[in-house]
Amino acid sequence: MSSFNSNNSFLQNSAGILLDKFITVQAATEVTGYCSQYLRRLLRNGKLEGIKVGQVWLIKMTSLGTHLKQTEATGDHRYGPRNAKIDEGQH
Repeated sequence: MSSFNSNNSFLQNSAGILLDKFITVQAATEVTGYCSQYLRRLLRNGKLEGIKVGQVWLIKMTSLGTHLKQTEATGDHRYGPRNAKIDEGQH
């Protein structure tokens, strides 16, 4: 996903980004389109790198970027981020 880039002005000005290294789950949902429950499951299963501070997960931004690139490369859109826009002709 090309919109996920630490140099992106949206990310630099967004709440939830810590030291350009970690992103909160809530901020990651807004950037990626994934739901927060799915991101937390990836963290618990070790598929995303992150740390848990109290009850809040922080996702390592490089790990999230790598995961998005790998998902995009597979071409299997069942596991990609959800878009609010639905293509016409696909049901």
